[in-house]
Amino acid sequence: MLITGSLMVLVIVAKVTLKEYFAKHLFLAILAWLTFFTLMEMSIYLNVIKTILLSSPTAVLWKLQYHLDKGYLLINSAHSLQRIVFGFGLGIILAIPFGILFGFFNKLYEWISPLANFIRMVPPPAIMPFAIIAFGLGEIPKIFVITLGSFFPIFLATIRGVRETETIHREVIETMGGSNMDVLVHAVIPSAIPSIMTGIRIGFGIGWLVLISAELIGGDSGLGFMIQGARMRLDMATVFMGMGIICIFGVIIDFALKKMERYFTRRKRGGADYIYY
Repeated sequence: MLITGSLMVLVIVAKVTLKEYFAKHLFLAILAWLTFFTLMEMSIYLNVIKTILLSSPTAVLWKLQYHLDKGYLLINSAHSLQRIVFGFGLGIILAIPFGILFGFFNKLYEWISPLANFIRMVPPPAIMPFAIIAFGLGEIPKIFVITLGSFFPIFLATIRGVRETETIHREVIETMGGSNMDVLVHAVIPSAIPSIMTGIRIGFGIGWLVLISAELIGGDSGLGFMIQGARMRLDMATVFMGMGIICIFGVIIDFALKKMERYFTRRKRGGADYIYY
């Protein structure tokens, strides 16, 4: 309670003294969270809430320090980030070329659409047991389901972006004697980039959720595995700490992707950047 109260006072002082560097929405967000943590700490300290299923913010902070000192948090975070980089990266590498191909040639998409719609309706965590049977224990099943989870949002967003290319842009290039490849390179792909970035952001969100689910089900390391082990020991402070770390990593990466998405969206609204021929 003393820690959260002290942090609240520091935030208020920082806002007053450094108001030009302290955005209002950021100040309100931090203040709201600190207020929530302070009330939660008081409720547990005064026995208003009597349950072993909750842990006080102070206990979570002490557990965070413990895991940092022992190196457990760093190791598990590194394993989770490594998996999301490989799985999500592979999803991007596969989804964008296939999305451009099937979006540009409608007949191909008509052939593959029924199968694609069937597979994407199966939640990736539900495929985890099959992946373990097919690929055995280890990293491959986890990366497989992460790739599958992130693939379809990017794939479908790419197809949509390709199909939404302005007809006049295609016609200008074709009138000037351009080939299908010229249309693809100079009109379709640049026009589809904002939609692709939106799909990448959504794909990351799904891939991040699938990663934690995969580690909970069949992991031997990672943040999900750490939470599962703590839950079995009824170590709720570690559970809440792990949830907080997962949220922090997810928000940071999503924020970066959101900035990239807004950048490309602004460029598309700017107009003529997208015809280079």
